[in-house]
Amino acid sequence: MPSSTQQRPSSIPKAYAATLLLGVAMSPFIINLQGSLSSFYPSSSFFLRRSLSFNDIEKYSTLQDVNDIDPSIESRAKAEASDDKCSNMFLYLPDAQHFSEHGHGSQINTYIVSVLIGTYLNRKVLLVEPPNDMSTYAGASQFGCPVDAFEEIHMKSPASSASNSWQIKENFPGGLSRLIDHPTWLSGGCPIPCADTYSYDDWVKIATAPTAMSTPISCKESNGRTVNVIATGGGEMRKYFRSKARSNHFIANERWGTKLGATLTEARIFSTLSNNAMFDYAVGLMIKAGFLRLQPWIARDVEIFIKSFDLFQKIGTKNQVYDSIHVRRGDKLIMEARDEVVKYWISQGHSDEENLPTNYIPFAHYLSQFRKEECLVNQLGEVIRIPRVVYVATDDPVVVKEEIANLPNRIDDRTVLWNDCHELSFYFNPTDESAFHLNGDGETGFSDGTEDTCFNRYHRNIASIADMVILAKSRTFVGEFNSNWGRLMRTMRVRLDLPTLQDDGGNSYVGKKAGGVLPKYSKTLDMRIAWGPRTPRLPGQ
Repeated sequence: MPSSTQQRPSSIPKAYAATLLLGVAMSPFIINLQGSLSSFYPSSSFFLRRSLSFNDIEKYSTLQDVNDIDPSIESRAKAEASDDKCSNMFLYLPDAQHFSEHGHGSQINTYIVSVLIGTYLNRKVLLVEPPNDMSTYAGASQFGCPVDAFEEIHMKSPASSASNSWQIKENFPGGLSRLIDHPTWLSGGCPIPCADTYSYDDWVKIATAPTAMSTPISCKESNGRTVNVIATGGGEMRKYFRSKARSNHFIANERWGTKLGATLTEARIFSTLSNNAMFDYAVGLMIKAGFLRLQPWIARDVEIFIKSFDLFQKIGTKNQVYDSIHVRRGDKLIMEARDEVVKYWISQGHSDEENLPTNYIPFAHYLSQFRKEECLVNQLGEVIRIPRVVYVATDDPVVVKEEIANLPNRIDDRTVLWNDCHELSFYFNPTDESAFHLNGDGETGFSDGTEDTCFNRYHRNIASIADMVILAKSRTFVGEFNSNWGRLMRTMRVRLDLPTLQDDGGNSYVGKKAGGVLPKYSKTLDMRIAWGPRTPRLPGQ
């Protein structure tokens, strides 16, 4: 039985290596690099200079269009931040209970849960990371080391220091905070509470206790102010969320909506909702408030990296729409996806579960989501072709590319005609063959025992986040809910959908459909499920 295999070349592709080098924050050092970097990029020096301008860095700071974000929510939160508002705190410790060992999708999904629970409990939400010298990761983060993380002495004379002795800046964000710029509208600008009396180890003990979510603790600040604190790791928090959701204990109210950045009208609508509609609306509010913002060094390096793609050269300068497909195989095939793979092949007439044609669902099945019913004909009765630029993000690029090469109705090396009218032109991440997973070539590291470094980990981090940015912003996303990535993409594609009308006095209000039916208050950008369950899980799950 043919299986999905991952082949990792021994060296890092040049465009990939450029990402780290281009992460240098000091402009003189960047200028000195231009000569050597010119060979890393596939086009002219003009393209390199354009990439180095960072004009679009805001665009690459989020997994959504910047026009979907109301910046006044964060600006207002910064203006109103005060220690007097820091009496009820929700501390999420991403490194506790080993959640830092998970992939991007799992870690970000768990962060989403922390936002939902912390705001539901009417608390300021903080991320608490281990001190740099206590981190289990080289460079103090599971997301690797941008050049910005190091003391400037290494930037001034990089050849004088061995990379394994480079010193991380004392206050440079570590852990999950190296990836995510946690917003003030969630944290209230509050510091970690009771720093004089509670160490990081103390918070870990509290956060990993079975009663972490049900038993808040009180501590006193040095100024005598008492702070009520819930501290938790990912495991206890997710159990709490699932338990509350299954028993319908989450009740929407105006206060919760306001904590998520809602206006008064939006909060009132939120208070009328329940179950899935409530959670979708909550996510829509989070998207509007811009809850998932990447740190500036991540956004910068993702921008530069994406601008080295042939995809960007095809559509980037024109801001052309594109579609995307996410194919997750790898270690997911062993357990989580096995039943669905068997079910698929049985539907194709293969009843011997031990002798299936492949141990994965073929790429062609994903393409079935580009349907024949979408085809149109002109006045002469001729089928009108629909050109589609399709970005493919996968942990199995070698096999997927072979599958594409064997597709029928080829137009050129990267394009096929599918279902009579869809001209599908496929594009890939140029480093896919060496960047399967944040932790290596699988969730548990490198299968061949390859030694990891914080620089290589940062390479993989940037490659993965670049994929996420491209997938989340595509016109049509094809994937599945079996993977954390697929579930995260669904969350990041939810938007508020509040039709507004005006009365005779010019006042805006939320309207109703004909017959007095309330409209659906959220929507999901075009997302097509290739296989597996069709019903989305709750956000973060």
